[in-house]
Amino acid sequence: MKKIIICNIMMKNRLDHFRYKVSGNSTIEFDGEVIFPINGVLARTLNKNDEVKVVLLKKEDINGNSDRNVGEFMRELNLINKDIGSVIDYKVLSTPHNESREIQEKLLKDIVDEFTDNAAVYADITYGTKSLPIIVFSVLNFVEKFFKADIKNIVYGKVDFDKNGIPINPELFDMTPLFYLNSIANTMECKDSDQAKKLLDSILTA
Repeated sequence: MKKIIICNIMMKNRLDHFRYKVSGNSTIEFDGEVIFPINGVLARTLNKNDEVKVVLLKKEDINGNSDRNVGEFMRELNLINKDIGSVIDYKVLSTPHNESREIQEKLLKDIVDEFTDNAAVYADITYGTKSLPIIVFSVLNFVEKFFKADIKNIVYGKVDFDKNGIPINPELFDMTPLFYLNSIANTMECKDSDQAKKLLDSILTA
């Protein structure tokens, strides 16, 4: 199976390993500790015959942390994949730490260019700048419609911080239902806002 993975890379120096408790979707819960939440998901979902492309979204920080963190991602996933045997191809999309429209649009186009038809897609929006989850959601909307992509999991790893600033209570959330709700909203037809809200209520309580 063709699988495409999108992961935002952090710019921070400190990297923490967690065993993420999963909220709402036990099929992606991983017993081991990972730096990047998506790698725990892949530990549960990769198969030997998969052809995997990992697209890493890296912002260029002045301290070079993101370059190092790209290497940490590859090391972690390669270790997980050692006993699975998937064929993994890595692509790093590097952009300046700048939120201009030109850079955002180029990144969106560059991510789309990495897609082929009928791929299963996994995304991790835990790390990175605030604009990246919006760009990723826009890409996924586009490829679902025009590349017939199967959006499997969009994950977000959440932590709390204690009084010393130490991250605690790691939890993994699957944002995929929110993505599909947005897809439904784009196709809904209602005569007014009241009808739209009633339809939304019926969808959310179904």
